[in-house]
Amino acid sequence: MSKAIISQLKGIVGEQYVIESPDEMAKYLKGSGKPVAVVLPGNTAEVSAVVKWANEQNITITVAGQVADFKDLNKGIVLIMARMNQVLDIDHQNLVFVVEPGILHQELLEKVIEAGLDFPPEPYEVETSSIGGCFAIGDSDSKSFQFGPTRTFLLGFEMVLPTGEIMEIGNKCIKNVSGYDFIHFAVGSQGTFGIFTKLFLKLLPKPEAKKAVIARFASVHKANAAFSTLIKRNIHPTRLNLLNNSLAQAILPGEGQLVMVDLEGFTESSKTMANEISAVMTLGGASDVKIVEDAGEYENLINGWLKVRSIVKGNPDNLLEFAVGPLKMGQALTQLEGLIGDLGAYPGLVVEGLLGYVNLILPEGTDKGALAVKINKLAMSLGGNVCGLLGIKLRSESYNDTDMWSETTGLLNELRSQFDPKGILNPGVSLKA
Repeated sequence: MSKAIISQLKGIVGEQYVIESPDEMAKYLKGSGKPVAVVLPGNTAEVSAVVKWANEQNITITVAGQVADFKDLNKGIVLIMARMNQVLDIDHQNLVFVVEPGILHQELLEKVIEAGLDFPPEPYEVETSSIGGCFAIGDSDSKSFQFGPTRTFLLGFEMVLPTGEIMEIGNKCIKNVSGYDFIHFAVGSQGTFGIFTKLFLKLLPKPEAKKAVIARFASVHKANAAFSTLIKRNIHPTRLNLLNNSLAQAILPGEGQLVMVDLEGFTESSKTMANEISAVMTLGGASDVKIVEDAGEYENLINGWLKVRSIVKGNPDNLLEFAVGPLKMGQALTQLEGLIGDLGAYPGLVVEGLLGYVNLILPEGTDKGALAVKINKLAMSLGGNVCGLLGIKLRSESYNDTDMWSETTGLLNELRSQFDPKGILNPGVSLKA
């Protein structure tokens, strides 16, 4: 069967773009699964032909931009979109890029900067994250308070459905939807509704100024108290992040918890805000308070943050995330410390202050499920909860409402089956996790 599969795939995309050697396939895979082949299509027609063939043959497809997570699967093929990596159109007047999904997110950011524009969403992982993956995952980052979540930057797309049909939806216009908004509904679907083959990206004008304020605090609680002061005074920078000492070493080695405040905007207003933030940090007990204005130093700081972001998001099995109201964060951190001990010494803690969002890296061997139940109870008492579908599940359990969970997962699975009745696309993605 495998030889027949390989032969047919080579007939669609070309012999050199079907990889069957385990050693060569390993470059495109993480996890313990063993696919029959890795396939690298070069255009939408080839993607469509591969998917149509796989649908007819009942062969599963795992899709990724550069590297696929293929754990627990020992059949099917992996579709890597790395060859489809071009910027197809740069529209300065309408502030739109039209791109293929396989372009690296970081490479896209460089091209956007060259064009004198701005694309705020940040990559999950600098070296391997593709722009197609950015929207397939659909996460938000710590700049979302100012710029909005990732989904707001997608104006339209071309997608190959699980049957192999090609769907085009949206355009370069901001207002291009009436009724159900499938453009943004597809964001975060993780390749279960279809495969992006072209994306219309909304861009922004390049900010006049980019600068940062950094500071050290003896404790997580003092740092967060400074955050609360800023928010109460209606001082809302682009990003307001707190990293515990363990993670801070990846950005700036030193003692204490690191606060990183990012400001993007107009020159004079950014200068005024930076001075105010610096004063609040100093009065709040910070040491080593510094306004970063040099372009090179600022870039190094942001690159350090992206490295931390990759560390945080890189192992989802050891990551627990929850949200509360920003001004409830002080209570949340105090109660969290009562559960897990000294937050400053924990393997990883990131507080995204403007969003009221906590990323917690768990020590190896932690019973994530048991801890999640406790943290969800904590967060719910403050008006929040654990994030994602896990949060919906735990909320349902907290209310002893099994119908809520079964109805939620039932709806998600029904939607998925409407698009993919045979279940061939990204079978490793669970909508119940």
